[in-house]
Amino acid sequence: MTYRMKSMPSNTGPRPSYIVQLIDDSGLSADQRAAAELRFRMALEFALGGPEYVLPSLQAYMLAQALNEPNEDDEADDSADNSTGADDDETGGTQQMITLWEKAESDAIRAALKPLGKRMDEARFEIVPVNM
Repeated sequence: MTYRMKSMPSNTGPRPSYIVQLIDDSGLSADQRAAAELRFRMALEFALGGPEYVLPSLQAYMLAQALNEPNEDDEADDSADNSTGADDDETGGTQQMITLWEKAESDAIRAALKPLGKRMDEARFEIVPVNM
């Protein structure tokens, strides 16, 4: 009888469905850039609860931002009386999502760039979905 062993993946945790790219013009080496991208990804995943929550959280943040933008209808709604309080609940949840993402992103940026020991005001990170 022959047994065939499957090779075990080197990382048994869930694989992220996205990549992180550091966009800057500060002349970092490839190793420095890769290390900063890894620190950013790890800090963001920790803040949001794991790699599987990064893209859904980003999508929810973008939707919350779009819903939070004022439009012409808002001016008409301001004059109407809303006695149910439903809009307050929705606005509170929207604001919580915005705050959650912005704090997670800010902490991740700080974790990624601080070890580099130089000012990188122009640096930013892009989160790019990967089709699996």
